[in-house]
Amino acid sequence: MNKKTLFATAIFAVLLLATIGLLRSPEKGTQPAGERPRPVPKLKAGDFDTLEVTKAGVTTVMKKQGDSYQIVKPVDYPADKASAMTAFETFEKLDFDTILSAEKSRQKEFEVGEDGVRVAVKKGDKLLADLRVGKTANGRTMVRLEGKDEVWGVRDIYKDPFDKDTFGWRDKHISMFDVKDAEKIEIDSKAGGRIVLVRPAPTDASAAPEWRAVESAVKVDPFDQRAATDVVTTCSALAATGFADGAAPEETGLESPENTITVSLRTGKQHRVLIGKKKGDDETYVKTADKPQVFLLKKPTLDLLSKRPIDFRDKTVCNLTASEITELSVLRDKDSFALTRPAGKLSVDAWKVTKPAGMKPDVSKANALAGFFLDWKAQGFAEDNSPKATGLAKPTTTISAKSYVPGHTCTLKVGAETSDKNNVYMMANSQPDIFVVPKWAIDRIAVKLDEVKAK
Repeated sequence: MNKKTLFATAIFAVLLLATIGLLRSPEKGTQPAGERPRPVPKLKAGDFDTLEVTKAGVTTVMKKQGDSYQIVKPVDYPADKASAMTAFETFEKLDFDTILSAEKSRQKEFEVGEDGVRVAVKKGDKLLADLRVGKTANGRTMVRLEGKDEVWGVRDIYKDPFDKDTFGWRDKHISMFDVKDAEKIEIDSKAGGRIVLVRPAPTDASAAPEWRAVESAVKVDPFDQRAATDVVTTCSALAATGFADGAAPEETGLESPENTITVSLRTGKQHRVLIGKKKGDDETYVKTADKPQVFLLKKPTLDLLSKRPIDFRDKTVCNLTASEITELSVLRDKDSFALTRPAGKLSVDAWKVTKPAGMKPDVSKANALAGFFLDWKAQGFAEDNSPKATGLAKPTTTISAKSYVPGHTCTLKVGAETSDKNNVYMMANSQPDIFVVPKWAIDRIAVKLDEVKAK
């Protein structure tokens, strides 16, 4: 072997040994192979039973009690099971990755500063972990041990499940059951009287039996199936939008409720919800008959649940097909208009304007207006039908649609706005009961004159 070959072989051996050495040595700043160091011990189910979550300076203490979870501070109340279970199980999967920063100046950026969400994990009174949980980036969530500057990246844990105040952790269920188990609805309204609805047991999985009234303080024929469905569906998953802890009976009005809704199940169980006074314009006090806790419900949910017997009457305002309408008018102080087409020429382009005279109509707009009178439903009925309360002593607008079919006419008089400003009172065809109709349903027909004019 010549000198050149020996020299090349020696260099190759040196390079090979150096490469092996580099492969065996960890890169500066990386973790060695094997079990990574953990700032807190690995936690398993049963290793801890308490979480203390601090948000905005208020600490909520939750304890696991068998299969349930209980808030013990700042109130003594059941925790929402799904939310609490997620929070507890998260710590069983907590996997520390690496230190991302040790600079105190970056804690706010990572959302792990003194105002960040803090989670303390305990077994009884023994503290096992105390973390600030921050934002997630690049698949890692930033956490910092309380009292330390190092910010760790962790996997399988996120801020959202912990980012709740005490209200967020509380169980908000008021009543809960399977809709198909409901067989009877009883409503006792202080203002509207009593109604009792029943439905037979389903004969097969595909057919849903219809509700029918077996007792009512007022006539509810034709019957509104949707109203019954709204009540039982809402009651089956009724959740509070707020809590009224410590509210006085005279404040809530629940000792003499405005409405009592009782749903009886085929299992023999009953759910009874009491509706009290309003709290402001958008919330109402409610509770169940068997528990002292007072809840708050927002108006949209309350409207589906709290009904008087009259609310189970069909609420059809008008039901004319677009193809049968021959006359359509909107009369008011300003911007009145009237459209017509001959009964023998019901084509979509046969519309003419009779008021104001000489104006050419926008045919597509006229056809759209005629389409709004089919199966038009009201929101409900007025509690006070007097002209003074409804504003119908002097209607703001009169809407009329006439059909070529004898007797098919809708004459609608629009009164004042309701207190919530979202609806208006309306008389249909001189009926004594006054409808409550959404403003948008009126606005889509009572358009400005310029919108009816051909462009």
